[in-house]
Amino acid sequence: MPAPAAVDSVLHTIGHTPLVRLARLAPPDAATILVKLEYFNPTGSYKDRMALAMIEGAEARGALRKGMRVVEYTGGSTGSSLALVCAMKGYDFHPLSSDAFSAEKLNTMRAFGAGLEMVPSDGGTVTPALFDRFKARIAELANEPDTYWTDQFNNTDALEGYAGIGRELLAQAGPIDAFVGMVGSAGMLVGVSRALKAHGATRVVALEPDTSPFLTTGRGGPHRVEGTAAGFWPPHLTPGTFDEARAISEEDGRAMARRLAQEEGIFAGTSTGLNLVGALQLARELGPGKVVATVACDTGLKYLAGDLYRPAP
Repeated sequence: MPAPAAVDSVLHTIGHTPLVRLARLAPPDAATILVKLEYFNPTGSYKDRMALAMIEGAEARGALRKGMRVVEYTGGSTGSSLALVCAMKGYDFHPLSSDAFSAEKLNTMRAFGAGLEMVPSDGGTVTPALFDRFKARIAELANEPDTYWTDQFNNTDALEGYAGIGRELLAQAGPIDAFVGMVGSAGMLVGVSRALKAHGATRVVALEPDTSPFLTTGRGGPHRVEGTAAGFWPPHLTPGTFDEARAISEEDGRAMARRLAQEEGIFAGTSTGLNLVGALQLARELGPGKVVATVACDTGLKYLAGDLYRPAP
């Protein structure tokens, strides 16, 4: 294939990611499984799509202007993406994050010049209480002069940013019978759902870790799947945007992430592992002749300092 033409900004390289058909992990009596490799985005995550959409949406409305500061609380990937976009557009960025998230993500925000503020976790885990602390602190920051809070959990610009994944899936593969995805803010799942459901009766399944099954049981809990399961119902996830919710074993997801790297060459994080466990469940249920799609949310390079890819003793 010819190389694409040069572009004027790294922001123009966001999106248009490759799509891979699983060759080894999908059983022969199951539906085809397609994985969108979102780690091909500049910061290694699909959050680049959301960050660009939120910043440019705010600019278009006049809510964000030169000289203003951008704030957000984040598990790290959103912060990395916003740090990139703000650096390229000339905005100061002040993210809130925590020791519950990978050092690689925290250092990526710093690398792009963000003024990172740390909020303590509960023993290095993601808990509803951590999000309560995030919300209290972000409310203080958002009230300061010349500050724009992107508010990813409520910002509808994010949905349009993520809708690009759905439109690209349709262009690359044609009709999609089912789509599965882990839920944090739910922006990705809902944005993709809107694009897919506008072109057919795609079944959309929201996934969460079984260690914090708020969507399926109403009960949150401590977990280690970064970027997911905030312990409250995400406002984006409204009736009609999804068809069912499933809790996926966190340990199975971690094991699947390692299998993905070794058997399919897809090097991603824990949430991607859970996505694939959910996709395999649905592929077996739907059977041959159907197509199930999901995303590789981010690169495994963000998790090398942790224990996800650490050899067993």
